[in-house]
Amino acid sequence: MFTKLSLFSLFASTLAAGLSYDNIDKAATPRAKELLKYVQSQYGSHYISGQQELSSLEWVKENVGSTPAILGTDLMYYSPSAVAHGGKSQTVEQAIQFDKEGGINALVWHWFAPNCLLETEKEPWYKGFYTEGTCFNLANALGYRGNSTGHRGNGTDYRLLIRDIDAIAAQLKRLSDADVPVLFRPLHEPEGGWFWWGAQGPAPFKKLWNILYDRITRVHNIHNIVWVCNTAESKWYPGNDKCDIATVDHYADAGDHGVLADKFHALQNVTKGERVLALAEVGSIPDSQLQAKDNIPWAFWMTWNDEFIKDGKHNSQQFLKNTFNNERVVTVEDKKN
Repeated sequence: MFTKLSLFSLFASTLAAGLSYDNIDKAATPRAKELLKYVQSQYGSHYISGQQELSSLEWVKENVGSTPAILGTDLMYYSPSAVAHGGKSQTVEQAIQFDKEGGINALVWHWFAPNCLLETEKEPWYKGFYTEGTCFNLANALGYRGNSTGHRGNGTDYRLLIRDIDAIAAQLKRLSDADVPVLFRPLHEPEGGWFWWGAQGPAPFKKLWNILYDRITRVHNIHNIVWVCNTAESKWYPGNDKCDIATVDHYADAGDHGVLADKFHALQNVTKGERVLALAEVGSIPDSQLQAKDNIPWAFWMTWNDEFIKDGKHNSQQFLKNTFNNERVVTVEDKKN
């Protein structure tokens, strides 16, 4: 006997299996189009494995015997505020190399606020992407007042926003010039409010998303990107016309390998079932056997780095081996075959 939930899950899996749509960027490069089509082709039948940070991916390769198909890296230290404090990064070089090895690259950007980092003992500069680490006010920078949706865009803070976007665009251009497609997830977890880009509510956040997209695609003519949104709350969601893949982040209790059916259904409702859904950050990996049994077809999952993959509590080595050996879980080795 089917319960209401099991019928919904079966319906969700059936929809996922046939989901196909074009990139939101109509000028997307052939490889960006190919990347989105590949993720769509796996959606509903396979789960693409991912790991944040190269050293943690290498740990999986050495200790589990398989290479996660997606490498997650961060553009954070290309932020001008980080560069001013001596920040350096090898993210672009790592992405180019992983692409050569047959992997998929996913980029997040922990954007250090353009200015007004507190730089106190409690909130040092390297916490400057957190709301508590900066006095930068996005709503003021964009010219919002109360419930107004107006946008002046002529102040110093606004110009600093553009400066920062241009700095990141320069790095994305390096990847574009190397013909490396990327899953790009900027402005993540906005509804939490713990990052400055979400601290003043959904209207300024959505405006910033649109500015970022327009600046990168139209002004800088960069089109190697599959755009990844990161919220399951409708008032924060940029819209299907602004999003290629919709994701959420979730950190369950250590060792809890539930499939997050409630998160999947919530996100499917927000996207009206018209977007591929994935887990952009997890601590404990969802059980792939339960995913298949319960018909919760997250397209990919990205395990966060260090203790989340290595401590044996969030993901035991036996669980990892079982997961990466599951026929539904895609690794770099599988992509090459």
